[in-house]
Amino acid sequence: MENITSTYNYGGVEWLCEPWLGAGSTGIGRGENPLKFALPLLLLQISVVSLFSAFFQFLLRPFGKFQFLTQILAGISLGPSVIGRNKQYMSTFFYTRSLYIIESYEAMCFLFICYITTCQVDTRMIKRVGKLAFINGILLFLIPFVWGQFTAILISKRLGGGPAGIPPVEFHHIGIVQSTMWFQVVYGVLSSLKMLNTEPGRLALASMMVHDCLSWCFFMVNIAVKLNVDLGDKSLALFMAIAQWEINADANDRGNSVRVPTNNEVDDEENTRRTLSKGLVSIRYMCLAFPLLSVGRICPLTLLLWCGRLGSSHPKTSASRHRTFGQNGDVIRYELLFGVVRFAKMVAIALPSLYFNVPLWQAILVGFIVNIQGIYDVQIYKQNLNYTKISTKSFGAMVMSATVNSTVIIVIVKKLYHTMSKRNPYKRRTVQHCRAEAPLRILTCFRQREAVRPVLDLLELSRPVIGSPLSVFAVNLEELNNHSLPLLIHHTQEISPFIVPSRREQIVKAFHNYEKTNPETVLIECFTAVAPRKTMHEDVCAISFDQETDLVVLTLDAGIESWERQLCRNLLQTCPCSVALFIDRGRLPDFRFVPIKKLCINICAIFLGGPDDREMLAFATRLANHPSVSLHVFRLVDQNGVSPLRDMVERNHDMRVMNVFRKENSDKNIIFREVRIEEAVELMELLRKEGDDFDLMMVGIRHEEDLLMLEGLSEWSDMKELGEVGDLLISRDLELSVSVLAVQQ
Repeated sequence: MENITSTYNYGGVEWLCEPWLGAGSTGIGRGENPLKFALPLLLLQISVVSLFSAFFQFLLRPFGKFQFLTQILAGISLGPSVIGRNKQYMSTFFYTRSLYIIESYEAMCFLFICYITTCQVDTRMIKRVGKLAFINGILLFLIPFVWGQFTAILISKRLGGGPAGIPPVEFHHIGIVQSTMWFQVVYGVLSSLKMLNTEPGRLALASMMVHDCLSWCFFMVNIAVKLNVDLGDKSLALFMAIAQWEINADANDRGNSVRVPTNNEVDDEENTRRTLSKGLVSIRYMCLAFPLLSVGRICPLTLLLWCGRLGSSHPKTSASRHRTFGQNGDVIRYELLFGVVRFAKMVAIALPSLYFNVPLWQAILVGFIVNIQGIYDVQIYKQNLNYTKISTKSFGAMVMSATVNSTVIIVIVKKLYHTMSKRNPYKRRTVQHCRAEAPLRILTCFRQREAVRPVLDLLELSRPVIGSPLSVFAVNLEELNNHSLPLLIHHTQEISPFIVPSRREQIVKAFHNYEKTNPETVLIECFTAVAPRKTMHEDVCAISFDQETDLVVLTLDAGIESWERQLCRNLLQTCPCSVALFIDRGRLPDFRFVPIKKLCINICAIFLGGPDDREMLAFATRLANHPSVSLHVFRLVDQNGVSPLRDMVERNHDMRVMNVFRKENSDKNIIFREVRIEEAVELMELLRKEGDDFDLMMVGIRHEEDLLMLEGLSEWSDMKELGEVGDLLISRDLELSVSVLAVQQ
């Protein structure tokens, strides 16, 4: 081999020695070959693999995101089946010395991935899921392992033996390897599918974390028993010290996460301490169990290069061998074992979930999620191949099966979730259908601390004077940063008055103080949802569904960003109850500093007709029960004095609701007025004239199509999510300063 000075055998291992040429090259101009130096060779290999992977990603983009499939296809293309047939290419890019460089790069990637994973994963997710995560994790560890061994025995003894040339011991070991799983794979897939903060995603990740802990301990004990490893006092002390270090680091992180300054910044000294702590823990883990952990965490790039190199190192993986492999019926035996193990995983997590009242479609979805395989699983197969636990034939079967399996399951998970994720409550949760004597349940969500005051003002108007208390669920929406796991925090503990409160604590304290001032009429629970922008609505819908709320109120300010409009659309489409969009313009007074008896709040409800307007009127009626509220109801009719709607069913519903409203509220501080409107210009004049006389205007979002009085308004709207009338109220043409509440039933 080129550049090798000597070859000798020591300790049963063949050693190849070659001169050290340095990491970098001075260039072709000086007569040097850059590919004989470590750094240029590594950069070139990275570029080639990245180019092929990007090419396959571009080809598969119309069908979705299949990262694992594109990586495997890139590896196959670089292997002997395609480009690897060129011996000049293989001798240039993947000769023996280049493999040493890749293996060294692999070790560094392993350390980096260990550190990143340690910093990102929030183990408190297991606690939030509860005992179901532990039950699922234990069963995920036991059932696939047992079923896999029984299936291997059955195939080996009852079905004519295992695959040709595969001894029973290896076939049993394949069943063990297939029963393992890695939450890092699922984390990446769920992140790409925007499902990290969904209920199935949380349950699957928490269960797989428990499974990984048990699996890690099992393999460590297995290796120790086989190698007759006896932990001495020093090793045991080192292990206990690392465990204590990790516990202290996690406890410090929990304390720091609670007491983050208001500006969300951490000083350099604290950041350095936390980084070193997590980094040293990762290094210690690697030093303790490098042969084991290397099967679970590795840079995807190295695995691509391994796929390209494997064929030249092991000719049994060639295409001609694959044809014989299929003719002998070995595919059926392999896939039968793989299929039983995957079905066992689904049973292990679906049955306990159903017992704990998880919906059937969610239990099935979680069962599919835990069967997703990825580049980490391929690394497991690689390490078993290196340790001669499996043959190249089994390695090829496992890799191809994992590729097809993951591609199909990802498509199923995506389609199933988007089809079944719309939460349908067993009964109608609306303000209109909520009995007058029953407590109103409102979920209010907001993004900024400045929105707390208008939210409290709206809750004060909704609070009943007597009767059942108002149930409020306040959700503080925070954008997910730094690629961490989504969080849903339920604030149940009292905040100490001796600690400087963080931003979250200030918000929670404001709601708790309001609850203390109205203990008999208001009950408040506070949440913080940390999620990506595209899936932020999932937490709101989940809380609304679980708490059976009647109304979700999203509070926004005047400057609405494009992604906030997308949040509004997602809530309007997927929320299981009525939704109200509250645009605050500072017109509502602060109830904390002004006595209620001295306040006079003018609210206007514009009624055109339809279910949204009926829902808006029902909520406005509840607001009118407040002693400081004066409600004006404008019912818009045509020139003949009748409803402008053409749908006779909706007109009858509107007529019945209006008759009941006028009969039951004749003695209250409510002014009812019919306004005849023919065209949109007349509606604009009415709003321009009357708008600033009120502090809050309430409208419905959806109306019957092609209404003459709304014709042309949707063509130049600024925010269609508010509906034609709501968008007109906040438009720059009218120049109104009134706050707007748009309601959808």
